[in-house]
Amino acid sequence: MFEIRQGHVLHSRYRLDSPLRAGGMGMIWRAYDVRLSRVVAVKFANPAAALTFQGRDEMLKRFQQEAGVAARFTNTGVASVYDVGEERGHFYLVMELVQGSTLDELMKELMEEGGPLELSVAASIIVPICAVLAAAHRAGIVHRDLKPSNVMISEQGHTKVLDFGIARVEGAAVDTRLTRTGSNPGSPGYMSPEQYEGRQVTGKSDLYALGCLLYEMLAGRPVFLQDDEYVLRHMHTTVTPDALVGLRGGLPGAVLDLVDRLLAKDPADRPASADEVNKVLRVYLPANGDDPPDDHVVPDPTRPFRLPFAPEDVPLTGPRVELPGTVSRTYRPRADAKDLHHEVRRLLGTEPEKAVDLLRERLPELAEQYGLRAHEVLDLRFDLAEALLAQVDREAARDLYTAIRQDTADVDGLEMYQTRAEEGIVRCG
Repeated sequence: MFEIRQGHVLHSRYRLDSPLRAGGMGMIWRAYDVRLSRVVAVKFANPAAALTFQGRDEMLKRFQQEAGVAARFTNTGVASVYDVGEERGHFYLVMELVQGSTLDELMKELMEEGGPLELSVAASIIVPICAVLAAAHRAGIVHRDLKPSNVMISEQGHTKVLDFGIARVEGAAVDTRLTRTGSNPGSPGYMSPEQYEGRQVTGKSDLYALGCLLYEMLAGRPVFLQDDEYVLRHMHTTVTPDALVGLRGGLPGAVLDLVDRLLAKDPADRPASADEVNKVLRVYLPANGDDPPDDHVVPDPTRPFRLPFAPEDVPLTGPRVELPGTVSRTYRPRADAKDLHHEVRRLLGTEPEKAVDLLRERLPELAEQYGLRAHEVLDLRFDLAEALLAQVDREAARDLYTAIRQDTADVDGLEMYQTRAEEGIVRCG
């Protein structure tokens, strides 16, 4: 069994650069895909979980399931999984690298400074989660482990739902149950009553966990102030939470009612779907051009709603300034750039000339809309350079890598793109 360490090239492809964070089920490393010239995240299973034959088998099933579930999504609110494998006893997933903070890190920082999240901030996080859950539930997938550490806010303010490793998948041959707490999948403090009691879970079980997140963000404290798992089980199954209206003044009645319904003990009393939750909360989202939150929030989840067309180098705080005579364009999420990236990656192996034509047609519009330094646009520019290299047009590829290096030089947060561009220039000879 090899040692997981900096500099190791996993499976002759993924160079491990630095550890990012550790969790109950494993650890995540920042890595570099030397074959496709991109920065990725590599998630390793906790070696202790694979010490027994049963543990090893369950871990492999969990990783395979997480990769399979993520592959079903085109929603930008789910981190993409690129690869899954094993090397000398270590199971790993190769994933999209999401730079930013987890929701628990964000809430801990804000609460240490004296308070809960503003309603517009909470809505900016919950509404994208609703979109992910709605898509998952329509596909017969129940997450079962929605909690603050499984929600990520990217540096650009986009909300991502992580870790579908213990999801219940309709029609799956195996219901994986490898969790920290044993046979009831989920995490204490965010599990629905039916999960604690070992009853069947549905999409409404995820809505209960969503209610726990919303309550905690708005109240500045968890639903139940307990650490003991046995006590938490009793409280989530039998005890009515403290009324949110008594903990936080000034919240609209529709929001207070929504939280009460989400935390109902009986699934039948909860909202019908994540879409229904979305419809209630979306009216509290910030509008295009609004001022940033009163509290300094970094990463700022309101940014995608306040500054939908802002280049990546626009400051995270401060109101958007409209120039006289400008015409607002219709908002389109950056899913269009991400979808193009996936289509180009599909074409690169067999039809690089089509990839070049498609990128040359679409890149100018996306660069104008999002800016040349937007991460999605930079990824597409690298795609074009790689496609040009596949056509043996080294001169054009070198010119593009040189332009990217110039555009990213000395820009905070874009160092990895400058490094990739320099490596590309070397490859061009």
